[in-house]
Amino acid sequence: MIRTMSLLWLLTVSGAVAVVLDPPKAMVTAVLGKDAVLPCAFTSDEATVLQVRWLKRGEDGVDVDVAVLNVEHGTYVEEAYLGRVARASESDTLQDGSVRLRNAVQADEGTYECHLITFPLGNFESSVRLKVLVPPLPTLNLGPPLEEGQGRTLAASCTAEGSPVPNVSWETAVRGETRSQQSSHPRSASVTSEFYVVPGRSMHGQALTCVVSHPGLQHKKKITHTLNVAYLSDASILGQEAEDNWVEGREGASLKCLGDGNPPPSYNWSRLDEPLPDGVRIKGDTLTFQRPLSSDDGGVYMCQVANSFATKEVQASVSIKGNRAQQVDVVSVSMIGAGVIAVVLLGLLVLVVALMACYHKRKTKRITEKYEEELTLTRENSIRRLHSSHSTDTRNQTEESLPLRSESRQGSFRGDSLCRESLRGGDSLCRDSRQGSFRADSLRETSLCSVLSEEAEGRSYSTLSTVREIETQTELPPPPPTPVQEERKEEKEEEAGEEEEDEEAEREQRDGEKTIKQAMTHFVQENGTLRAKPTTNGIYINGRGHLV
Repeated sequence: MIRTMSLLWLLTVSGAVAVVLDPPKAMVTAVLGKDAVLPCAFTSDEATVLQVRWLKRGEDGVDVDVAVLNVEHGTYVEEAYLGRVARASESDTLQDGSVRLRNAVQADEGTYECHLITFPLGNFESSVRLKVLVPPLPTLNLGPPLEEGQGRTLAASCTAEGSPVPNVSWETAVRGETRSQQSSHPRSASVTSEFYVVPGRSMHGQALTCVVSHPGLQHKKKITHTLNVAYLSDASILGQEAEDNWVEGREGASLKCLGDGNPPPSYNWSRLDEPLPDGVRIKGDTLTFQRPLSSDDGGVYMCQVANSFATKEVQASVSIKGNRAQQVDVVSVSMIGAGVIAVVLLGLLVLVVALMACYHKRKTKRITEKYEEELTLTRENSIRRLHSSHSTDTRNQTEESLPLRSESRQGSFRGDSLCRESLRGGDSLCRDSRQGSFRADSLRETSLCSVLSEEAEGRSYSTLSTVREIETQTELPPPPPTPVQEERKEEKEEEAGEEEEDEEAEREQRDGEKTIKQAMTHFVQENGTLRAKPTTNGIYINGRGHLV
């Protein structure tokens, strides 16, 4: 520890005069091999320093002169310190009598005194202690080789010697124990720290650092060592696990031996009870078949992994399967392919069915629309034909709405005669009904006869209105059939049936028109009134005078 000391004398000579002899440090430290300044300064307004003498007190009590500084004669240095001691200040006066000690060594340690001769105040003296610091030079010593499986073993030791005693510590991620030893020397002391570990493969490559701190060092000194642990891991063979791949004819088959160790291991391949087959190549830890596999390549393959620490061996059984496995694979692939094709065909079938359904739906819709259009056209044509067939007879009749008068029994007679003649044969309506248009002709006959045979005092109808009513009943089209969504064949049959019905309806219309024209030959128009023509075949069958 450095202490500061001041020596102060207060003298009273012809008044109060202050004299100070001030060594700024009671102890001076210097690093081994570096320079050290020994301070000695005198301050006074009334005195002059004439000479400064430096000496070193010996351990045995004998003082040793170091140097003398004189105003007139200059600096004198003793032979033991020649070349190592010089005046620290370049001033012409000796007010500052400090000296510089170059290249300090441990032998320079001790107490130095400064003696001053002043005028007119007399002699003064002060002392300062010099401490030389010896920085340590740490060394790292390795322990015995580390091997996995050992017990507690010395990994390394670190030694540092210096003055004062240095401090030694460790920096590492490795788990271990430390033990320190200290020894003293005449001018220094040394410390040795040991680091113990239980070797394991996880420690291999880890850093172990010795850290030394000392007052004579500006920075901590560090020595790093990388741990080297010998080990050998368990061996295994890669490649034989996929047994399905070991079939005859396979190319590029290989076996790889896995093993890790320090030092790096070597690999040796062999086959149990027989030599290795021809056509294999060994490169490092891999055994490769350079040809297609055959049934003779099966067996127990052995891999030996060894280094300077240990030797380990592993084996693998390899069996070569025949072509049956290949056939099974082909069958499996074929089944998979057939399944895929079936799925694709099923998808296409579903698509075709959907498209056909849409097509039939559109086709049925078109047929329905076409039938409705034809039905509408048929009705329009029937109405136009009805108007065209009666346009001539009704052109000159301005009083069509006038009722048909039943004036006398003669009209009834003529009407009855008409009905009778119509029912007899030849050109009668009944004949036409027997020839295929029974429904329409019967309807027309009944209507006509009912009109003509009405009682004289009863109801009367207009001739034109009666004819129009007959024509309207005749021209009613048959009810449209309900569309059935069937196959194409049924659709064609429906179209053929519809065409036949249209033809039959047209025939019925023509026959009806012909029948009406024939019936009109039995009537005569007189003064806007339609009367039955007289006939010689008429007879009276009742008191009302109806003709039969």
